[in-house]
Amino acid sequence: VSIRSRNQPQSYPNIDSSPKSSGGSASRPQKQQMLETSALTFLTGVLAGGFLVALLFVLQKTSGSTGSLQLKASSDCQISLGKYRGNEYTAGSLSTPKCLVDSKFMKVSLHEVKLPGSDSVINDWLWVDYHDRVNVLSQTTTNEFLVFEQTKYALEGRSSLAIVGGIVEPKEDPKETARREVDEELHQNCKDFIFLGRYRTDVNRGVGWLNSFLAVGCETHEHDKIASASDEGQVGAADSETQVVKRISLKDLHEAYQAGKFLEVQWTATIGLALQHAKLKN
Repeated sequence: VSIRSRNQPQSYPNIDSSPKSSGGSASRPQKQQMLETSALTFLTGVLAGGFLVALLFVLQKTSGSTGSLQLKASSDCQISLGKYRGNEYTAGSLSTPKCLVDSKFMKVSLHEVKLPGSDSVINDWLWVDYHDRVNVLSQTTTNEFLVFEQTKYALEGRSSLAIVGGIVEPKEDPKETARREVDEELHQNCKDFIFLGRYRTDVNRGVGWLNSFLAVGCETHEHDKIASASDEGQVGAADSETQVVKRISLKDLHEAYQAGKFLEVQWTATIGLALQHAKLKN
Protein backbone atom coordinates (compact mmCIF):
# COMPACT_ATOMS: atom_id res chain seq x y z
CA VAL A 1 0.00 0.00 0.00
CA SER A 2 1.43 3.37 -0.99
CA ILE A 3 0.52 6.44 1.06
CA ARG A 4 1.42 9.89 -0.16
CA SER A 5 1.82 13.08 1.79
CA ARG A 6 -1.32 15.11 2.18
CA ASN A 7 0.46 18.03 0.53
CA GLN A 8 1.04 16.08 -2.71
CA PRO A 9 -1.61 16.32 -5.47
CA GLN A 10 -3.24 12.98 -6.07
CA SER A 11 -6.29 11.91 -8.10
CA TYR A 12 -8.67 9.21 -7.02
CA PRO A 13 -10.87 7.40 -9.60
CA ASN A 14 -14.64 7.66 -9.31
CA ILE A 15 -14.47 10.58 -6.89
CA ASP A 16 -16.30 13.72 -7.91
CA SER A 17 -13.81 16.55 -7.67
CA SER A 18 -16.42 19.29 -8.02
CA PRO A 19 -16.98 21.51 -4.99
CA LYS A 20 -19.69 20.49 -2.55
CA SER A 21 -21.91 22.69 -0.51
CA SER A 22 -21.48 22.78 3.26
CA GLY A 23 -24.67 20.86 3.69
CA GLY A 24 -23.79 18.13 1.21
CA SER A 25 -21.42 15.15 1.31
CA ALA A 26 -17.71 15.37 2.32
CA SER A 27 -15.43 17.63 0.23
CA ARG A 28 -12.51 16.21 -1.81
CA PRO A 29 -9.87 16.97 0.86
CA GLN A 30 -12.06 15.32 3.48
CA LYS A 31 -12.50 12.21 1.34
CA GLN A 32 -8.77 12.11 0.65
CA GLN A 33 -8.09 12.31 4.38
CA MET A 34 -10.60 9.53 5.04
CA LEU A 35 -8.90 7.27 2.49
CA GLU A 36 -5.47 7.92 3.96
CA THR A 37 -6.75 7.26 7.48
CA SER A 38 -8.32 3.99 6.36
CA ALA A 39 -5.07 2.93 4.69
CA LEU A 40 -3.08 3.73 7.83
CA THR A 41 -5.56 1.80 9.96
CA PHE A 42 -5.27 -1.18 7.63
CA LEU A 43 -1.46 -1.13 7.73
CA THR A 44 -1.44 -0.86 11.53
CA GLY A 45 -3.77 -3.84 11.77
CA VAL A 46 -1.60 -5.92 9.45
CA LEU A 47 1.55 -5.14 11.43
CA ALA A 48 -0.08 -5.79 14.81
CA GLY A 49 -1.63 -9.03 13.56
CA GLY A 50 1.69 -10.21 12.17
CA PHE A 51 3.45 -9.47 15.45
CA LEU A 52 0.77 -11.33 17.41
CA VAL A 53 1.04 -14.38 15.15
CA ALA A 54 4.83 -14.39 15.54
CA LEU A 55 4.54 -14.08 19.33
CA LEU A 56 2.04 -16.93 19.54
CA PHE A 57 4.35 -19.10 17.42
CA VAL A 58 7.28 -18.45 19.79
CA LEU A 59 5.15 -19.16 22.85
CA GLN A 60 3.90 -22.40 21.32
CA LYS A 61 7.47 -23.52 20.62
CA THR A 62 8.57 -22.79 24.21
CA SER A 63 5.46 -24.21 25.91
CA GLY A 64 4.91 -27.64 27.37
CA SER A 65 1.81 -29.77 27.02
CA THR A 66 0.10 -27.73 29.74
CA GLY A 67 0.54 -24.52 27.76
CA SER A 68 2.76 -22.89 30.39
CA LEU A 69 6.22 -21.60 29.52
CA GLN A 70 8.99 -24.10 30.14
CA LEU A 71 12.67 -23.38 30.90
CA LYS A 72 15.42 -25.15 29.03
CA ALA A 73 17.08 -28.22 30.50
CA SER A 74 18.57 -27.49 33.93
CA SER A 75 22.09 -27.99 32.62
CA ASP A 76 21.68 -25.03 30.24
CA CYS A 77 21.29 -21.36 31.08
CA GLN A 78 18.49 -19.40 29.46
CA ILE A 79 21.03 -16.67 28.69
CA SER A 80 24.80 -17.30 28.65
CA LEU A 81 27.29 -14.44 28.43
CA GLY A 82 30.23 -16.66 29.34
CA LYS A 83 31.09 -19.62 31.57
CA TYR A 84 30.93 -19.13 35.33
CA ARG A 85 33.70 -21.16 37.03
CA GLY A 86 33.38 -19.99 40.61
CA ASN A 87 31.89 -21.66 43.67
CA GLU A 88 28.24 -22.69 43.48
CA TYR A 89 25.83 -23.36 46.33
CA THR A 90 23.23 -25.97 45.45
CA ALA A 91 22.89 -28.03 48.65
CA GLY A 92 20.08 -25.86 49.99
CA SER A 93 17.83 -26.32 46.94
CA LEU A 94 15.24 -29.09 47.10
CA SER A 95 15.66 -29.72 43.37
CA THR A 96 18.29 -29.08 40.73
CA PRO A 97 18.63 -25.29 40.34
CA LYS A 98 17.50 -23.85 37.01
CA CYS A 99 20.06 -21.44 35.56
CA LEU A 100 18.65 -18.20 34.19
CA VAL A 101 21.83 -16.35 33.20
CA ASP A 102 25.55 -16.84 33.65
CA SER A 103 28.77 -15.04 32.79
CA LYS A 104 32.38 -15.34 33.91
CA PHE A 105 31.44 -13.12 36.87
CA MET A 106 28.26 -14.69 38.23
CA LYS A 107 25.42 -17.14 37.81
CA VAL A 108 21.74 -16.40 38.55
CA SER A 109 19.49 -19.40 39.17
CA LEU A 110 16.08 -20.40 40.45
CA HIS A 111 16.25 -22.55 43.60
CA GLU A 112 13.45 -24.50 45.24
CA VAL A 113 13.67 -23.50 48.88
CA LYS A 114 12.08 -24.51 52.16
CA LEU A 115 12.82 -21.71 54.58
CA PRO A 116 14.05 -22.56 58.09
CA GLY A 117 11.14 -22.84 60.53
CA SER A 118 8.54 -22.93 57.76
CA ASP A 119 6.64 -25.69 55.96
CA SER A 120 6.05 -23.66 52.82
CA VAL A 121 8.17 -24.27 49.72
CA ILE A 122 9.20 -21.49 47.33
CA ASN A 123 10.04 -22.83 43.87
CA ASP A 124 11.21 -19.56 42.28
CA TRP A 125 13.81 -18.37 44.79
CA LEU A 126 16.36 -16.20 42.96
CA TRP A 127 19.94 -17.13 43.89
CA VAL A 128 23.19 -15.46 42.82
CA ASP A 129 26.48 -17.38 42.77
CA TYR A 130 29.37 -14.91 42.70
CA HIS A 131 33.12 -15.26 43.10
CA ASP A 132 34.48 -14.85 46.64
CA ARG A 133 36.29 -11.56 47.20
CA VAL A 134 38.91 -9.99 49.44
CA ASN A 135 39.09 -6.55 51.01
CA VAL A 136 42.39 -5.42 52.55
CA LEU A 137 43.16 -2.48 54.83
CA SER A 138 46.90 -1.78 54.49
CA GLN A 139 49.06 -0.25 57.22
CA THR A 140 52.59 0.96 56.41
CA THR A 141 55.72 0.58 58.52
CA THR A 142 55.24 4.25 59.49
CA ASN A 143 51.72 3.47 60.85
CA GLU A 144 49.88 5.22 58.04
CA PHE A 145 46.93 3.64 56.26
CA LEU A 146 46.68 3.51 52.48
CA VAL A 147 43.22 4.22 51.06
CA PHE A 148 41.84 5.31 47.71
CA GLU A 149 39.58 8.17 46.77
CA GLN A 150 37.52 7.06 43.80
CA THR A 151 34.09 6.45 42.36
CA LYS A 152 32.39 3.31 41.08
CA TYR A 153 29.52 2.62 38.69
CA ALA A 154 26.99 1.84 41.46
CA LEU A 155 27.89 4.88 43.60
CA GLU A 156 25.65 7.10 41.45
CA GLY A 157 28.43 9.52 40.62
CA ARG A 158 29.54 10.09 44.20
CA SER A 159 33.15 9.93 45.37
CA SER A 160 34.11 7.52 48.15
CA LEU A 161 37.09 6.43 50.17
CA ALA A 162 37.97 2.80 49.45
CA ILE A 163 40.40 0.04 50.30
CA VAL A 164 42.05 -2.68 48.24
CA GLY A 165 39.66 -5.33 46.93
CA GLY A 166 39.45 -8.03 44.31
CA ILE A 167 38.06 -11.39 43.19
CA VAL A 168 39.49 -14.65 44.45
CA GLU A 169 40.41 -16.37 41.21
CA PRO A 170 39.46 -20.06 40.76
CA LYS A 171 41.83 -22.32 42.78
CA GLU A 172 43.44 -19.29 44.44
CA ASP A 173 43.78 -19.02 48.23
CA PRO A 174 42.17 -15.83 49.64
CA LYS A 175 45.37 -14.83 51.46
CA GLU A 176 47.29 -15.10 48.20
CA THR A 177 44.60 -12.99 46.55
CA ALA A 178 45.05 -10.35 49.26
CA ARG A 179 48.82 -10.31 48.72
CA ARG A 180 48.43 -10.10 44.93
CA GLU A 181 45.85 -7.30 45.05
CA VAL A 182 47.94 -5.15 47.44
CA ASP A 183 50.92 -5.57 45.14
CA GLU A 184 48.91 -4.74 42.00
CA GLU A 185 46.99 -1.78 43.38
CA LEU A 186 49.41 -0.22 45.88
CA HIS A 187 52.83 -1.64 44.89
CA GLN A 188 53.35 -2.68 48.49
CA ASN A 189 55.02 -5.66 50.12
CA CYS A 190 53.50 -6.40 53.52
CA LYS A 191 55.02 -8.33 56.41
CA ASP A 192 51.79 -10.05 57.41
CA PHE A 193 48.17 -10.43 56.36
CA ILE A 194 45.89 -10.82 59.37
CA PHE A 195 42.69 -12.71 58.52
CA LEU A 196 39.64 -10.93 59.96
CA GLY A 197 36.97 -13.42 58.87
CA ARG A 198 34.86 -14.75 56.02
CA TYR A 199 31.33 -13.38 55.67
CA ARG A 200 28.36 -14.10 53.39
CA THR A 201 27.51 -11.05 51.27
CA ASP A 202 23.73 -11.59 51.27
CA VAL A 203 22.13 -14.24 53.50
CA ASN A 204 19.06 -14.53 51.27
CA ARG A 205 20.51 -14.30 47.76
CA GLY A 206 24.12 -15.44 48.21
CA VAL A 207 26.42 -13.22 46.09
CA GLY A 208 29.55 -15.00 47.31
CA TRP A 209 31.67 -14.53 50.41
CA LEU A 210 33.88 -11.66 51.59
CA ASN A 211 37.32 -12.40 53.09
CA SER A 212 38.58 -9.45 55.15
CA PHE A 213 42.26 -8.79 55.89
CA LEU A 214 44.45 -6.30 57.74
CA ALA A 215 47.87 -6.04 56.08
CA VAL A 216 50.64 -4.72 58.35
CA GLY A 217 54.28 -3.74 57.88
CA CYS A 218 53.73 -2.61 54.28
CA GLU A 219 56.50 -0.98 52.28
CA THR A 220 56.67 0.38 48.74
CA HIS A 221 58.61 -1.71 46.24
CA GLU A 222 59.24 -1.76 42.53
CA HIS A 223 56.14 -3.39 41.14
CA ASP A 224 56.51 -6.75 39.43
CA LYS A 225 53.50 -8.79 38.36
CA ILE A 226 53.02 -11.66 40.77
CA ALA A 227 52.51 -14.86 38.85
CA SER A 228 49.27 -16.66 39.59
CA ALA A 229 48.17 -20.16 38.67
CA SER A 230 44.86 -18.61 37.62
CA ASP A 231 46.25 -16.06 35.15
CA GLU A 232 44.80 -18.06 32.29
CA GLY A 233 41.10 -17.27 32.18
CA GLN A 234 41.47 -14.71 34.98
CA VAL A 235 38.15 -13.22 36.06
CA GLY A 236 39.21 -10.05 37.86
CA ALA A 237 40.87 -7.16 36.08
CA ALA A 238 42.63 -3.98 37.15
CA ASP A 239 40.31 -1.11 38.04
CA SER A 240 39.77 1.23 35.11
CA GLU A 241 38.44 4.07 37.27
CA THR A 242 40.78 6.81 38.46
CA GLN A 243 42.11 6.02 41.95
CA VAL A 244 43.92 8.56 44.10
CA VAL A 245 46.01 6.96 46.85
CA LYS A 246 45.90 8.73 50.20
CA ARG A 247 47.97 8.16 53.33
CA ILE A 248 45.95 8.80 56.49
CA SER A 249 46.54 8.41 60.21
CA LEU A 250 44.71 6.05 62.55
CA LYS A 251 42.76 9.06 63.89
CA ASP A 252 41.75 10.10 60.37
CA LEU A 253 40.73 6.51 59.59
CA HIS A 254 38.49 6.43 62.68
CA GLU A 255 36.86 9.72 61.71
CA ALA A 256 36.30 8.71 58.07
CA TYR A 257 34.80 5.38 59.17
CA GLN A 258 32.43 7.00 61.65
CA ALA A 259 31.42 9.67 59.12
CA GLY A 260 30.46 7.04 56.54
CA LYS A 261 33.11 8.08 54.03
CA PHE A 262 33.49 4.47 52.81
CA LEU A 263 30.29 4.06 50.79
CA GLU A 264 30.44 0.31 50.11
CA VAL A 265 29.34 -1.96 52.94
CA GLN A 266 32.20 -4.42 52.37
CA TRP A 267 34.82 -1.68 52.73
CA THR A 268 33.08 -0.42 55.86
CA ALA A 269 32.82 -3.90 57.37
CA THR A 270 36.51 -4.67 56.80
CA ILE A 271 37.63 -1.37 58.32
CA GLY A 272 35.33 -1.87 61.31
CA LEU A 273 36.78 -5.34 61.90
CA ALA A 274 40.34 -4.01 61.57
CA LEU A 275 39.74 -1.18 64.03
CA GLN A 276 38.55 -3.71 66.60
CA HIS A 277 41.63 -5.91 66.16
CA ALA A 278 44.20 -5.88 68.95
CA LYS A 279 46.91 -4.85 66.46
CA LEU A 280 45.28 -1.45 66.03
CA LYS A 281 43.94 -1.03 69.55
CA ASN A 282 47.36 -1.23 71.20
